[in-house]
Parts: sequence; C-alpha cells; structure tokens
Amino acid sequence: LAIDIGATKFAVAIVNKGYELSHRREIPASELWSSLQAVLVEFASNKSLSISRIGIGSAGPINTQTGEISPVNILAWRSFPLIEKIREIFPKAEVRMVGDAVALAVAEHAIGAGVGSRNMLGMVVSTGIGGGIIVNNEPLEGDFGNAGYFGHTVVGDYDGECNCGRIGCVEGYASGISMVRIAKKSGWNGEDFVALAEAGREGDTHAIAAIEFGTEHLAKAMINIVQIFDLHCVVVGGGVIEAGDIYWKPLKKALISQSTSLNLVQPIKLLPAQLERDAGLIGAAMVVGLE
Repeated sequence: LAIDIGATKFAVAIVNKGYELSHRREIPASELWSSLQAVLVEFASNKSLSISRIGIGSAGPINTQTGEISPVNILAWRSFPLIEKIREIFPKAEVRMVGDAVALAVAEHAIGAGVGSRNMLGMVVSTGIGGGIIVNNEPLEGDFGNAGYFGHTVVGDYDGECNCGRIGCVEGYASGISMVRIAKKSGWNGEDFVALAEAGREGDTHAIAAIEFGTEHLAKAMINIVQIFDLHCVVVGGGVIEAGDIYWKPLKKALISQSTSLNLVQPIKLLPAQLERDAGLIGAAMVVGLE
C-alpha cells in the first residue's frame, strides 16, 4: 500500500512489482485524517487484499524517528502521529515513511527521467516546494528524513510571504500559490495556477512576469543545491510543471542564466518527471520494498 500526503490532496493506491497502480483513491487534503482514515479502513477490510507493507511519502517536515509529520502547508497537523494511527488500522504491516519529494526522486531515479544518473535532485513544485536527493544511487534521508527539504531555504529578502513564517523562502516565490499571489499584486484577476498559466499562454504580461519571477528564484535554489552536492541531473515534478512550455521554457532559461558564471564541469540536465502524479506513490512503495 502506498500513501502520498500532499498539501492539496492525499492519494492512496496498491502498487505491484511491475509498478502498476490499482485501487487508487484521492482525497482533498482539507478533509484531513477523518477521510484518509475511512479510505484506509476500506483497504484493510478488503478481503481480496493482503497488505503487509505500507510506504508513505509525506509533505514535510517529517520525523522518521517518531513517525510524526508537521507539513508546513497543512496547518492543522503539527506533530501529527501519522504512523501510529496507520498502525492502529494495519497492526501487522511494516510501515516506512519518507518525504514526498524523496519518494518522487526514488521513483524517477529508478524507472523515470533520472534513469542512468548516479546522483540526482528530484523536486516537487506544487502548492509547496520539496526536494529529494539521490547520492551514489541511494536516497539521502538525514537525521529525521528531511534531507533535501529545501523549499524553505532563503533566496531573497523581500516579499516572499511563506506559511513557515520566514521571508524570502524559495517556496514563497516559486510555488504555484506564490506565483498566483505575485500576479494578483500586479493586477491579474485569476484564481489559481492553472488559470495563471493559461493567461500566460494568451500573452497576459502580469501572468508571464509572475511565472518568470517564480522560475528565476527556483533556479537560484536549484543552483545552490547542485553546487553543494556536485550533482548535474535535476528532475522536476508536481502539478506546476503540467503547465508545459509557459513554465518550462522560463525555468530552463533561468537555470542557464544562474549557472553561466559557475564554470560547472558539466551542464545541468533539467528534466520533467516522467511518472507524473504516480511518482510519489511508486516511490513510497519502493522505499518500503515491493514483494
């Protein structure tokens, strides 16, 4: 069983050895534990399923030592005992948790865009921004499971409001919600990033400027990470990249601009995630092991 905890939605599915998904369910994150619990009880009660392993990819920060999660963008959950509650439903199952971007990185490195790379940065750009790092073909987890969690590193000292309370986080400039907020401040009247991307395709200058502003700051954060870890493959997933070229072209341009003066041994290979919305679920299953 794989569980993907995001700021906008939760997803649950069975993943088999061939990385195929079945019994997939999605729940709005706003419904919190009550709805997720109901879905998990359904899985536990399904006599056609024998669930012995459960992998979780969760928005961060997480605490792999206690099994608790405190996602910045799920304000109602602070030190929420996710693994304890899941074990109440599945008392005999092995449970393992990683960050949601770590799960994406594991899956994309194994069977997606990052195949063939030894070291890789995987990123989720959506309601929030997360990162997962592969070093020598293994995911880097850190003390509590938050290695690579760079959405709250500071890349500016102006505006950039962020749910974490800091000013200048990359998430405060470059997440989908942040780019919408920036566009609205300049006079755009839409509601979400899907509408912002569409406005950009239609030539709206406010929308284009907000996307370019966001991608410029995301590129700054990318360069910081790839320099620290000496890696040259970056795979980007999450809902924002579904916008296509209106987002991807300025991101590539910004990355080139940010890296030109660094004399990198090799140019950074920037790739869109191939597994799309399944990456987090597949990666969560991979980290706990597929039978």
